[in-house]
Amino acid sequence: MSDVSKLAPQEVFKYFKEISDVPRASGHTEKIITYLVNFAKEHELEYYQDESGNVIIWKEGTPGYENSDMVMIQGHMDIVAEKTEDSAHDFQNDPIELIIDGDFLTANKTTLGADDGAAIAMGLALLDSTDIPHPPLEFIATVDEEIGMLGAYALDGSKIRSRKIINVDSEDEGVITVGCAGAVDIFTSFPADKKVVKGVKYKYLVDGLLGGHSGLDIHQERANAGQIVARILLDAREKAELNIVSIKGGRATNVILGKVEGEVIVAASDVKAFEERIAASTEQIKVEYRTSDPGITVSFKAVGEVEEEAIDTVCQDNFFKFVLACPVGVEHYSVELKGLVETSHSIGIIKIEEGRLVTMSMVRSSVNSRNTLLARKIGILAEALGAKVESGSSYGAWEFNNKSDLLDVCVAAYKEQYGEEPVVSAMHAGIECGIWAEKVGKVDAVSIGPDISDVHSVNENISISSTERTWNYLKLILSHCK
Repeated sequence: MSDVSKLAPQEVFKYFKEISDVPRASGHTEKIITYLVNFAKEHELEYYQDESGNVIIWKEGTPGYENSDMVMIQGHMDIVAEKTEDSAHDFQNDPIELIIDGDFLTANKTTLGADDGAAIAMGLALLDSTDIPHPPLEFIATVDEEIGMLGAYALDGSKIRSRKIINVDSEDEGVITVGCAGAVDIFTSFPADKKVVKGVKYKYLVDGLLGGHSGLDIHQERANAGQIVARILLDAREKAELNIVSIKGGRATNVILGKVEGEVIVAASDVKAFEERIAASTEQIKVEYRTSDPGITVSFKAVGEVEEEAIDTVCQDNFFKFVLACPVGVEHYSVELKGLVETSHSIGIIKIEEGRLVTMSMVRSSVNSRNTLLARKIGILAEALGAKVESGSSYGAWEFNNKSDLLDVCVAAYKEQYGEEPVVSAMHAGIECGIWAEKVGKVDAVSIGPDISDVHSVNENISISSTERTWNYLKLILSHCK
């Protein structure tokens, strides 16, 4: 079967296909906003669109549910825009090319957008339905969740009518999420003074890393391309004079940095020593990450002798020392919820911008004080090496409500459908439930979702059968919200 819209459940995959045809990368959501507003108009549903582009659509309850408490169905409309090196995909204009692979739906050399297309598709299917029992619904689709939950922060809380929230931005069927980590973006900028140097220029590329979501995949011990480049070049500096000309990698702070490229000039007399040290370091790295990142590739290709400007040695060394020494990965595991990552840090972007060497990263923690502490540690290290440090967007942790009527309904519905107990847990990734609590006061919230793997990467996929089961589960939950 090649027609995605005919997959079961058809009412969901019909809309998944439609929104996949609409470009919606973070920061470029104009077309999907228009699509959602037109949907509301065509279905004669009350809606609201704010200046940021967030869209709310309301639907009355079905017969017998008219006076029930309103329930929010919520997700974000934007997606992380990642593609393979050989892909010509234009995220601002081209539709996502969907591929059916057995029980999985994937995309052709790009992110799939199931994060969070699953929520948008299910929400639209509910709004379009005529035969699904449900209480009054409030469907909220936010913009720019993937770049700091900007839409959720911008939304006027007085527009939110519901206090019961079903967020559909989780990626594990059978898990009811009742809490999430808070996060803060950290920006460091180091001096990048320049000088004219002579030598052999090399183009370098570290690629083939799995990358992934810096919340959901951080425990996988995956390599960070920025740290690999810093390690290799600092190793080489012990035997060779070198100066980088350029460095760039990454698009978002919440993605594990999977590729870095640039140029470096090596003193002609040190070329042999440089190449030998690069080869030795590369071999060590491949052995260390042979399980977590078996596809790592490191290349340094000579392009000829040059005399041109490059970054001053002291500046670049301080920058690379910071990148290499910076705590990246899991900092703490929870002692209350076994196996849950409590606190972590990941560098997502590395580049030269406006004459400065820059990193952009994200600290996450389900304990707000530890979030602050790790961000402080990173800032102290950066400042000690001459950097300026700034904090970007942030959000607090979503704390578990141990008196949740909605959770009780979700657990009962799960046992009814699956014949077993669900897993009730928290997640290390950030979702928007905590922001709704900040805006409207106490809320009763859960997060669910179908099985989705490798989000924020070109390997992203969603289980078709899990989507069907999750859809049936969502309908069952709503039928019990009477």
